[in-house]
Amino acid sequence: MEANFFRCLARDLVRELSGSRVDKIYNPAPDVWTFKVGTHGGASFLLLRASQRQGLLFLTSEKPANPASPSAQCMWFRKRLVNRRLLDACVDWTARAVAFALSPGEGNWLMLSPQGAPALVDQLPAGFGDEPPWPEFRALADEDAWLSYPQLTPPLRRLLSTMAEGRGQAVLDAVRRGGCSQFFLYQGAGGPQLLPWRLPETLRDSRSESVYASALEAADELGRGELFPHLRDLAEAGERSALKVERRRMKRSLASVDRDQERLEGMVALSRYGEALRGELYRLDKHEKLKEVEVPGPDGEPLCLELDRRLTVAENMERFFKLAAKGRRGLEFVKIRRRELLRRQAELEQGRLPDEIMERLERGEQRSKVRQVPPTVRKGLSAFRTEDGFAVYRGKNAQANHDLVRKVASPFDLWFHARGGAGSHVVLRRDYPDQDVPQRSLEQAATLAGLRSFAAGNARAEVICAQVKHVHAVKGAGPGKVTVDLEVAALSVSLDPELEKRLGVD
Repeated sequence: MEANFFRCLARDLVRELSGSRVDKIYNPAPDVWTFKVGTHGGASFLLLRASQRQGLLFLTSEKPANPASPSAQCMWFRKRLVNRRLLDACVDWTARAVAFALSPGEGNWLMLSPQGAPALVDQLPAGFGDEPPWPEFRALADEDAWLSYPQLTPPLRRLLSTMAEGRGQAVLDAVRRGGCSQFFLYQGAGGPQLLPWRLPETLRDSRSESVYASALEAADELGRGELFPHLRDLAEAGERSALKVERRRMKRSLASVDRDQERLEGMVALSRYGEALRGELYRLDKHEKLKEVEVPGPDGEPLCLELDRRLTVAENMERFFKLAAKGRRGLEFVKIRRRELLRRQAELEQGRLPDEIMERLERGEQRSKVRQVPPTVRKGLSAFRTEDGFAVYRGKNAQANHDLVRKVASPFDLWFHARGGAGSHVVLRRDYPDQDVPQRSLEQAATLAGLRSFAAGNARAEVICAQVKHVHAVKGAGPGKVTVDLEVAALSVSLDPELEKRLGVD
């Protein structure tokens, strides 16, 4: 922002804001701040975008969209500024900064500048607000004059360079007095520019010109035109990113359904083994336990059936029938699941995000960046991804269990372990605290814990679940030994060995 324009803008802001109260503070985007203040004309919003090249500071009646979940820095300012009044002000306009004295509280001054983030300070820097000396017009012949006179900004030097000494001295004196009655916004090649003087045609470069009666009005026009679209673009970028993530997740989910269908169809096919075995029971000892048996197949060719040696022939026959029935039931659920996934996939292809994702975006909850696992730790872990897209890690040994909880997991991640005996630690990662995890993902993570525990040989396992922040290492014990302060859930899961293959990540 040009310094001489900022001089006029700051003067108007001081007149409007002195005596007003800070009602609320928002941080709608990085380096963008909104101060809701009660001005003489009613509630207004003081907006600041901190940028060396594209900095903005303006007062407007329009409130930009703000996330419901404020940043930590925003909460810091809220705690120290809300309900305090802006009193007298000091302007260091050559540095594009204005400082408002504050009613009693932490920090005596609120410093605002379009070139930097807002700041609370106890005292102003030495020389802050001192009026700069002004040169005579002939001093502009020195190309380095601006080093001694920072108010001689590039736009002002370009303007004066087009004038003879008499006219140039008059313009320089007018700028020094700061008594501007009109303000100009130029837009076009090179970006927008606010100035307290009109540019001659030779300096406009085909840019459009808009004229305003006050610096506040000109800054408001530029600010709304620049900042509000920028904030909308950020919101749309968040939606596009979420849409891309959901489409990848949907692709993985459909591939998982394909694998489930193939597995279940294989189970259904076991019914023909049961039929073949039942047809030969008359010649077999149904109470005998065999490793395999040869029976006629459907095409008349001999069929060698591998049996579970722990079961009798009759029990193996019943096992084939039960697995086939289980497969048929599973296929019904797969059919429903596929139909639902295809419906959601069609919505994603049309650019429509699920309601729960949109609600999360509206609350300002963005998916966190992928937390990288240190390579030395990664070697000791097995990686999985649940059918709902959650990353899961499982330790391969005691040291890996320790590192998983201490070096990989966040406090809000979920930890799983078989109840009542030795086993691997399993961690399901969440993107943010209180993120909902579907029951299916909880059970899959619990199953992964049960499959590498003392209960691995059983049909089912009891598994406990806790937030990592409630899991603590036992002092003096070996790595991987922990105590749990608070359990989130206890799960009884069926131990399906095929789950490791289905969810495993290379």
